[in-house]
Amino acid sequence: MRRQRRGSSSGHEFGGSGEDSFVAVVVTKLTGALLFILLLTMVIMALIPKGVDQVASSDAEAAKKAPIKIATPSDLPEAIAGRPYHLALATTGGTGPRRWMLDGELPTGLTFDSETGTVEGTPTQGTPRPIALNLWVSDTTSSDKQMLNLLVYQSDKPLTTPSNWKPGIPPLPWRSWVEHGYGFVLLGLVHLVGLNAVSTLQQDQTQEKGRFLVYKLVVWMATLSAVAGLALWLARSKVG
Repeated sequence: MRRQRRGSSSGHEFGGSGEDSFVAVVVTKLTGALLFILLLTMVIMALIPKGVDQVASSDAEAAKKAPIKIATPSDLPEAIAGRPYHLALATTGGTGPRRWMLDGELPTGLTFDSETGTVEGTPTQGTPRPIALNLWVSDTTSSDKQMLNLLVYQSDKPLTTPSNWKPGIPPLPWRSWVEHGYGFVLLGLVHLVGLNAVSTLQQDQTQEKGRFLVYKLVVWMATLSAVAGLALWLARSKVG
């Protein structure tokens, strides 16, 4: 602030500071620089995908212009007799539809599709050594050929599908158990169970003791008959 006199009047006059003007100029220039950088970044981001697309398209065109070539290895995946087999032959390069031709006798059960270039089927028997096959493929401008080897394995065991598991009691070696005397132990247990059942019934009906004596006699007779029959069977089996 400065004082100024004009004639007989006096007053105060406010003037701009030099520092404020400098700051304003710097802020303006920085804002312009940031806007320029942002605009440049947007242009670069817009141009990068186009460059990638051009590179990809150029690679695709180069692949199309390359001559056709068989990409399947010469040693084909092995087949197994009795199991389905499917193989699609592959190529690289070339243009237009493929035409396939296979020279050689395929194993019995396998067929070749010249339109799709696939070998499929179920071989019926194995081959002692790999079978040599000549493969040709062509398109509208070029062709390629390759020697292939196909081997069919013969399984030592018949190929069967697993059946559903059915739970059950495993087979028991009952003959050896009986021959070692376990049959007599089993008859003794049955005899005790029978007598126990009769005794339980007798406690409920104490007035009819005579009938339960008959039941016990029947249990004893049945047990003795079974023991005698088992002993006779063991004696005959040992003699035989």
